Amino acid sequence: MLRLLPAGVLLLVVVGVSADDAASKKMLKELEGSYKAVSMSKGGEPAPDEFLKAISFSVKGDTFTVTFKKADANEDKAATVVIDSSKKPVSIDLTPKDGPEAGKPMLGIIKVEKDSITLCWTDRGEKTERPKEFTSTKENKQFLIVMKKSK
Repeated sequence: MLRLLPAGVLLLVVVGVSADDAASKKMLKELEGSYKAVSMSKGGEPAPDEFLKAISFSVKGDTFTVTFKKADANEDKAATVVIDSSKKPVSIDLTPKDGPEAGKPMLGIIKVEKDSITLCWTDRGEKTERPKEFTSTKENKQFLIVMKKSK
């Protein structure tokens, strides 16, 4: 009986991880779509309205893309997304696919409320800890974005 206990514990852990993984994949699938920025700030400083109007976001599969509208062309920046819905708040890692930051994950948190998403992450240059709350202040220097799903 005692020899079966470690196997049972291992099985429960594996089943728990699989359930969490399935929930995270389901959440990622539900996030698929296009989004417009409602508000953005870094270190408590809000982004100008012109910037908010010139930026959009999309999620497809495990790719998060930011599109910057410039004069007569768009510039896309893509990142791989990993979500862990078992964490509270839900954790999100965004790893740029190209450029000088390619392969370096940005640690963040995500909150989904109906058709709105709130993302918060730290500036890699400042600290590499994952935020614990959805705030952007001069002290914490965090990025905070609220996006609304396009219909």
